[in-house]
Amino acid sequence: MRITFMLSGGFAGAVRGCRIDTAGLAAADRVAIEGLVVASGFVASFERFAAAARDRKQYDLAIDRAEMFVRVSCDDVSLPDPARPLVAELVKRSTPQPLTFAVPDAADRSAVAAAASSWGRFVGDVVAKWEADGRDMTLVQPFAYVDPRDARWDAPAGAVVNGASIPRAFWSLIGGPFEGRFRNASVVHDVACVVRDRPWQQVHRMFHDACRCGGVGEAKAATMYYAVYQFGPRWTVEERRTIVGGQPHVERVVHDETPPPPTAADVRAIDDYFTTHAVVPDAVPSVAVPGVTR
Repeated sequence: MRITFMLSGGFAGAVRGCRIDTAGLAAADRVAIEGLVVASGFVASFERFAAAARDRKQYDLAIDRAEMFVRVSCDDVSLPDPARPLVAELVKRSTPQPLTFAVPDAADRSAVAAAASSWGRFVGDVVAKWEADGRDMTLVQPFAYVDPRDARWDAPAGAVVNGASIPRAFWSLIGGPFEGRFRNASVVHDVACVVRDRPWQQVHRMFHDACRCGGVGEAKAATMYYAVYQFGPRWTVEERRTIVGGQPHVERVVHDETPPPPTAADVRAIDDYFTTHAVVPDAVPSVAVPGVTR
């Protein structure tokens, strides 16, 4: 479940808001938020405002679930009583937002779905449990991504993921590897970077395509593709041929060649570059970003 919330108006007139993907929350938080959504009674979109009055707060809310999409706009007077606990929790989680912050509508959702279909498809949903260390998640159900070339990337039940395949310095650009539209791509990328049964270049390109399939925008997907390609996991595979028990035997030896992490200046330069330059995916790995030495 994905929730986008915006609070505007009031005496200060500031814009505050938050975006929540419950799949990325700890189990207790996820149950609590989803319970508040059910209790709110929001099962259909509506727009409702009382007679004009000064300093009235306005709430805009989108709830995106597999089975439905609900878009609500109302003021603090018209807000239904059953929904007040949900809104109170969302207000508590909100932070100041720029004036460009927006709550999606059904048309936005349809556009994202149409664009994503050309980037492959996901098979199943990411269902995982947080481990006691608060860092790792273990997949409870199998999940997979089928890329535009019809190659399948499996993340089996029992696989442990933690976002380590994405350089940590870039997490601040996406809010964390399991936030929002990056989550599915991060899961299959993590697993592929552990299994290492395909070239690292293919694995990182898969991450880009899975990001786009998940609804990540062109510029941000290019940024993160460059990040994992230039600073993410790398490896080579050596096949050692021997004779064991009189029979030919091939031992597969993987050599880690992950480069040093980026600096904070590298991250800023890369983000700025791809925000202001449109680069087709095939060209992303070879881009020379000013100020970044690779």
